[in-house]
This record gives sequence, C-alpha cells and structure tokens, in this order.
Amino acid sequence: MNFYHINSFYKTLLGIIVTFALQGCIGNEEVVDVVSCDISEYGSVQSNSAMLYVDGQQIKDQQGREVILRGVNTSGDSKIPPFTPLTSSVMFDPLPEWGINTLRLLFTWEAFEPTRCDYEEAYLAYYEQVVEWAAEQGLYVIVDFHQDAFSRFSVKGCGEGFPAWAVTSTVPLKEPDNGESCESWGTDMIFDISHHKTWLYFHRDIEGARSRYIDMAKTVADRMSAHPNVIGYELMNEPWGTNEELADLFNKVGAAIRSRHPESILFVPPHALVSSGALGNNIDKPMFDNFVYAPHYYDPFVLLSSAWIGVDPAGPLDRMAAHAAQWNVPLLIGEYGAPADTVNVKGYMSAYNRWLNSGLYSGTQWNYTPTWQEETKDGWNHEDLSIVDSHGQLRDNFVPTAYPQAIAGDVVDFEINANSLRFHWVNNPLLGTTEIYLPMGFMDNKKLILSTGVACQLKGVVLHCASPTNGDVVVEITD
Repeated sequence: MNFYHINSFYKTLLGIIVTFALQGCIGNEEVVDVVSCDISEYGSVQSNSAMLYVDGQQIKDQQGREVILRGVNTSGDSKIPPFTPLTSSVMFDPLPEWGINTLRLLFTWEAFEPTRCDYEEAYLAYYEQVVEWAAEQGLYVIVDFHQDAFSRFSVKGCGEGFPAWAVTSTVPLKEPDNGESCESWGTDMIFDISHHKTWLYFHRDIEGARSRYIDMAKTVADRMSAHPNVIGYELMNEPWGTNEELADLFNKVGAAIRSRHPESILFVPPHALVSSGALGNNIDKPMFDNFVYAPHYYDPFVLLSSAWIGVDPAGPLDRMAAHAAQWNVPLLIGEYGAPADTVNVKGYMSAYNRWLNSGLYSGTQWNYTPTWQEETKDGWNHEDLSIVDSHGQLRDNFVPTAYPQAIAGDVVDFEINANSLRFHWVNNPLLGTTEIYLPMGFMDNKKLILSTGVACQLKGVVLHCASPTNGDVVVEITD
C-alpha cells in the first residue's frame, strides 16, 4: 500500500532528501556469514500459451484484441499472519459484476520462506488455490511480490513482506506490531536509518537476501506457469534503492521469472517515492520485452486531509502515462484509492475513473479485503481502503464504471457520463467481438443505437458487439 499516512507533506519532502543523504553514511559493520542454500531443481519449462501479451502500448489477447485490465489488489490482511485470509471461492463471486477482470494478488515472501532455504509448500498451495478460484470467475492474476518498509521486523515493527532473516544482521529486529500505532509507518520508514541500511545490504547482497529473493521469484514462477490466468508478475511492490540498483534488480528478477515462465508479462514499478506524484521515474528501461510500466499514485493531500476538494488527479497521472509512452509500453496504475470515509470520496474516485477511461488505461485499485472489520480495518497498520465492508457490500470508495474490456479493432473514441455512453472503434471482424462492461442497471430505460450491420447482445453485465465488416463502428447508449 501507499506510505503517505504522514503528519506533513513537507516532512515527506525532507525525508526524500534524508533518504539519499543516508546512502553515504552507512558504515561497514561486521556481518553474519551465511550458508548457501541448495540450488532449486525444476522440471521442464511449461509451454502453455500466454492468455495476454504486450504489443507496443497495448495489452492483447490471443485473438489480437486490445484488453483493458481493471481490477483490485487483494487483500490487505494477507500481509500479516496467518497470511492466508482468502478462504473460499465465494469471496470472488461478486467481482465480475463490479467490472473487475484482474486481481493484483499479494504474495508475501515471509509466508513462503520464513526460515532461510526452507520454502513452505502449504503457502504456495494456498496461493495456487486462490489463483484457481480467480480462474473460475474469469479473472486474470498478476503475482505481486509485495513489501512495505521491508519487513514486519523493521521500522518499529510496522513493515511487511520480507522474512526476519532477510533484515541485515547489523540492525536489531523489531517486534512486529502492525496495529493502530503504525499509522505513521511512512514517516518512520523515511527517517529510519536502519531501514535504509537494510536496503543497502539487500541490493549489495552482502548477506545473500537478494539472491534468495531472486530464487524465490523463480520458484513461484515455476509453479504459476501452469495457470493460464496468471498473466504476469510485478517484480517488487514499491521498491527502494538507487536507479542503478533497481535496474539491476529488475533485470535479474525478470530473467529468473522468464527462465520458468517465458511468456509472462513483467510489471515494472518505479521507486516507491514516485507514488506521491512529486517525482518522476529515472530508472533505465529494462533490458527485457513484453512488459508493462506499473506505477502507483495516491494524492497525498487526499490522504492527509481525509477530503477531496476537487483537484483533478490527471497531472501526475499524465506524467506517468507519458513515461509509458516514452518506453512504448502499456501503462497499468498498480495501486490507487482512498479511505471510504474521505469527504467526497465518490467524486475523487469518479475523477480517477474518468482519467483511466480518457486513455483506456489499465488499473488495479487498493484494495479488496473481504474479511474487513470495523475494529481492524484492512488488517494492517489500521489502514482503511477496502472497497467492501464487513457484510461484503461496496463502500463509497469504489464506483463501478463502464469501460471496454476487449476491443476487436482500433479505438477511435470512448465517451461516458452517468447516463450515457458512446464508443467508436475501427472494427476488424477477424478479431471477434468487442466486449463492454456496463454496471448493473446502466441500460435500464435507455436506447441502444448501433451502426449499420452491428449486432450487440447483453450477457450479464457485458455488452458483446460484433460486425461482419471492416471499418468504423459506433455504439451508443443514451436516454
């Protein structure tokens, strides 16, 4: 999740300066010698055809249709023990009706390798079961190697992700907390010298943690390659390090994943601080292909003030889209959202959705926690961004919004407001049907106006449209 639950935006800016200053102030303390782990053994590489692939700035399916990914991160309480909150396929039943076709599914390294060199098969089997439940609902899965503030055993016990043994031995371990006292974890992380020291040791692989991370990602990719709905992997959630360190890490993790899952899409994040919108991405373009640029953006003023005063989120988002265009790759906003009690939260999320639809960008909102409770909120650090309440009902911070999920041709224009929709594309009948998600009730008491020769059929909440001819097609839904 984002790390802007802080006391002052200016403290964050100061923290950015301190972060880089600390890089030159870390000593060369004696470190613990580590024993090398046995080399993991694998069978033959899976040869399943990928469901999706990258073509320039578009994500496409095997029919050649452009695909727009819209979904959620799940789940907030998967960051803490027992790490396995998704316990039933029923939890995924409502998602397609809300327009969700993608899960950014958190994977917690601590749960998989709590003891160095010893993988927990039970956790990987749990994760695999969730992937299968997602497939039953037609959901794509992005494997998200997730961490915040490195570990539950660092930054006052308020982080998550990496196991205790991955924290450098030169700093004392903290007792895990992850309760209400951790609400300022972002500020603490920025100013905690032990946090920066741990990342420095990680990137230099001084105690072997980076090598283990790469092997972990390879092992997960080997198992997930058997599941066609696993379309790819986010290399690391909101990482820390210099541009050079992150570029090297991404290339090595990407190569490890591709050695076991060759056709997978890699989702490449920028430095964690880019999530504020105040900084751009200066990491070199990765050396691999078939990847998506996957930054996050949370408006820090919305989070700090618990209110949206109408400032359009388009500015920082436009810069992120421009960076994806510079790399000539698709864009997916991997995290965005706001607490449900934010003043005018529906307006804020509607503005965000308008921006996503303005360029038909992909995005996965933070977060869907089906086990949300009033007392514990999302279950980690007292954050409260879940889109559902304790009864599984949508909260005000999620606004189901129409968008095309698959396009048989080239987009010309997509316009939508609360009561109408107009979609214009250049049709290619060889690609099949165009599919448009419509929120429940969107077509009630409305007219469907179609170009000559176009036929559309509403199946559930998806409008399927096809034409036997090449050329311009317009579909309108209006009062």
